[in-house]
Amino acid sequence: MKLSEYLPEVPAYAKQLSDLNSQLNMFQLSKAAGETGSAPTIGLDHVVNTWVRHQMAYRQQLVMDLQTICMTVEEIRSPLNHITSEVFRRGMKWKALVQDADPEQIKVFTEFIRDCNVFDQSLEEVLRQFHFDVNSIDDGFIYIAKEYYSAGDGTLKSKVKEIRRLNPALVEFDLDTAGLPKNAHFLCPIHRTEVKDDISKCEEPGCDRMAQPVMYKYYHRNQQIYLFDSEVIHLTKFAPSETYGWSPILTIFEKALTLIGMDKNLYRYFFERKMPASMVMVTTDDPESLRRERANIAAQTRLDPNFIPMVAVSARSQRGRVDMVRLFHTLQEMDYLPVREEIRERVGAMWGVTPAWQGAPEAFGGLSTQTQQLVVMSRVVEADQRMFHEKIFPLLLEAFGITDWELELPQPEEKAEATKISFAQQKVQVANTLAQLGFTVALKEQQVDLGEMEFIISGDQVPTAQMQGEQQAMEIAGQEQQFQMQQMQAEQQNQMIDQAQQQANATGEPIEVDVGAAGGAEGGGEAAGGGGAEGGGAPIQAMLLKGKGKYKGRTGGITPDASMKLPGEERDIDEYAEARQKKGENKQWGIKEFGGNPLNKTWIGSLMEKGYSSPVVKEIMNNQMWFIQDGVDYVATLGNNGVTNVEKAQFKPTGNPTRPSVSYAPSGRNNRNTKNSSSGKQGERYQGETIDEDELEGK
Repeated sequence: MKLSEYLPEVPAYAKQLSDLNSQLNMFQLSKAAGETGSAPTIGLDHVVNTWVRHQMAYRQQLVMDLQTICMTVEEIRSPLNHITSEVFRRGMKWKALVQDADPEQIKVFTEFIRDCNVFDQSLEEVLRQFHFDVNSIDDGFIYIAKEYYSAGDGTLKSKVKEIRRLNPALVEFDLDTAGLPKNAHFLCPIHRTEVKDDISKCEEPGCDRMAQPVMYKYYHRNQQIYLFDSEVIHLTKFAPSETYGWSPILTIFEKALTLIGMDKNLYRYFFERKMPASMVMVTTDDPESLRRERANIAAQTRLDPNFIPMVAVSARSQRGRVDMVRLFHTLQEMDYLPVREEIRERVGAMWGVTPAWQGAPEAFGGLSTQTQQLVVMSRVVEADQRMFHEKIFPLLLEAFGITDWELELPQPEEKAEATKISFAQQKVQVANTLAQLGFTVALKEQQVDLGEMEFIISGDQVPTAQMQGEQQAMEIAGQEQQFQMQQMQAEQQNQMIDQAQQQANATGEPIEVDVGAAGGAEGGGEAAGGGGAEGGGAPIQAMLLKGKGKYKGRTGGITPDASMKLPGEERDIDEYAEARQKKGENKQWGIKEFGGNPLNKTWIGSLMEKGYSSPVVKEIMNNQMWFIQDGVDYVATLGNNGVTNVEKAQFKPTGNPTRPSVSYAPSGRNNRNTKNSSSGKQGERYQGETIDEDELEGK
């Protein structure tokens, strides 16, 4: 039986409503006011609108099932918890938008951050719930409960009472038959009990305020609560649309169910054990005998656990056989762990969570791989924080009337101090390289942090040779100017010292001279001698009782230190080190210079001038040098200006010239034969004497 037979008036009403809707649509497309016109507002497609309406009949159960899967499957809940923890790991902080931000603007909102609703939840706890809904259901709703009051001049003001998270299963968009929001129901913000179907004034006595359109419906205890657009913040992450999102769990629904089945399989395998792991099948002609033997084996095993049973199987028909049938497979046979690992990675990839953040040991295989996983996770967290910065926090601050401040979530992977310094050094190195090429480099802004400094590059590249020539010319000019200043200061000080010396010679008494006064008169006292009267330096007292020496008597015979020396008298450390090194090399090669005069010839140079191109020095003693040239021994006489005379070496025999002898005992140790040697008492008279070979053989 058809529905029209029970209610014959329904088809007529439906046709009349359809005609009315079509006429309204044509009217919206064609209407114009004067010289202005507007394009029609298009609602959801008929197919989408029908799907949304049908979905709402099962949405509550569907969302609750998805939430249950999120909470029960570890491979899903773990990535979601990691993302949420990283997003809010460093909390929230205020940032001033203007130079003189008003601290009174954030006073009320700061209290809401600590306690924002009747359940004493903090704002971070509410946002954590909201963020979990966005990542699991792809729909998150934040409810800003407001208290409205009329200002008396026709304006309406509001005050935030609490901030709550709404369950996505209970929130619905208020759409009309054409799929348009804010066009089905209307409410007065102050008197919310009366719901209207069109825009009209409130019917409450003394209230002539126009009703406002409703955007959302919330099911609470079998009642519908209509909410305005400014009271609810909706966010979709994975599949943004006009209304609801599309949960990522629906994409991996089969994988989630597979993980649930694998967990239940392990539970039954290790805990319940409702069936044996294997079965032994024996093919025999006498099963009763086998049963008795089995009972006997069981009794023997209870008495002796180490009993080794022996079973005889009859084979009269030549068909006796024993088979073992496994009823369960091991984890290796089922390839359980690789399959579960693959599913875990696919599930984590849906949210961008790498295996390193899920506690997988194989994820820490190398530095580059681990670093890349951390970078991927950091980008996911930054993307979620951006949603809060652009869509959530501005609406919350607008509800509290905050304009001078903004709320932000700090990045979880903060840069270490060493990393900031390294980046700054790289910037400075690049700027220095450009400056060496001839470009003009300048700071973009003054008084900025080290990590925020930036350079402005201008000008053209200068050839290297030209730039080096200019630098050398500038250095030479600076050195000449410095030398002239030092020379002038030294001349002034020498004049003062000469005058003081003359007075000391005339009177015979020591005279105190302020050497820094001469340099201080021209502003160079500090560089010359330690500062004048204006520089606050103590004057150098010179006891001028001796004649002029290297320091012209101004040190009074005392070896001066660095503070007492003039600029021209200070020793050059580099030249001093080179001279010491050269002198050491000369000593090592037997080369000697007299008086340190570079014009004096060395001994080796003198030998080469005399025709000895490759002399090998053997010994130097008493102004004579023994050397070998081409296998011939020579003796050279040394003088102040090098080698004066060269003769062939002549070696005189030692001991008795008529009787050959040896100077040392052939004992292998090449030691003289003294009374302490191994020759005993007979060696006492040979102490310090030469031993003849005949005597040595007779001994």
